Amino acid sequence: MAVTQNGTLSGQSLNDYFAVLSTEHRQAVVSVLAARDRSVTLSSLARWVAAERQSVERETIAEQEIKRTKVKLHHSSLPMLDDAGVLEYCFEDQRVVPTEALKTVERFRETVSPK
Repeated sequence: MAVTQNGTLSGQSLNDYFAVLSTEHRQAVVSVLAARDRSVTLSSLARWVAAERQSVERETIAEQEIKRTKVKLHHSSLPMLDDAGVLEYCFEDQRVVPTEALKTVERFRETVSPK
């Protein structure tokens, strides 16, 4: 996805935005990365996403939940968001880097998600 001057994703329809954000798990990834606006390790992202999904402090998340979240990120959410151009996921380095498209997707998520 490429971001246009008006902040939309070029060539993307509303269905594309909804597909990217169709699970609460991917919504949490987008929210966490948008809040940090920097590259993060897979382990850190897993802890933040697990905490956000459970609405608790990161320090209180059980290691088993972090491991489950890490597996789901690695096998499902991150590859899909990488393919969509929302982030870059480097498996070898276990690092996730947000792209310009992430900000646009986050604005869309904030617009359509219930408060």
